[in-house]
Amino acid sequence: MKKERGIITGNGGFSIIELLVVSAIIATFSVVLILNFRSSPTSKTARVQTASVVLSDIRRAQSLALSGSRYQGNLVCGYGFHYVNPTSYFIYVKTVPVSGPCSSVATHNYQSGDPITENKILINTNMEFRSSFNDIFFEPPDPKTYINNKSSLNIPPATLTIQLKNQNNCAQNTCTEINVFTSGQIDLK
Repeated sequence: MKKERGIITGNGGFSIIELLVVSAIIATFSVVLILNFRSSPTSKTARVQTASVVLSDIRRAQSLALSGSRYQGNLVCGYGFHYVNPTSYFIYVKTVPVSGPCSSVATHNYQSGDPITENKILINTNMEFRSSFNDIFFEPPDPKTYINNKSSLNIPPATLTIQLKNQNNCAQNTCTEINVFTSGQIDLK
């Protein structure tokens, strides 16, 4: 280094070889990390992610029952969660005219003609529901939970099982379950 008029000058930079070596090391680490943290669309992580989205939609119906008093000008008597086929479901609403009481609603299960607020398809096309499940309905203001039109605390929970498409059984922890209880509790196993 030499000093000219109070300024220090010299070869203070990196060579092109040093920059290329560092860039190659960073690129190698990046590729390894991306490959290790990427989950397969058929892995347990993918199944749990799919189940978590379904669970979130069930909780959404529960929250809507807590908050909604009107839907398209009618009085809301609750929101439900309904199985359509192995890869889809929807959230529906039970309503009555503003002057009518919710006690006039004959069933909490989905009936043709009930408004559908959201149609949903499983986010991972490699996953499906193992079997159909009973309607789950949340009635305000608590919300009270109904499974297949029953709200007794003694009935078993509604179980929604997520599995890899065309899988024959749930052996060796290959399914993920969502259990919805009439107490309002929702669990992911």
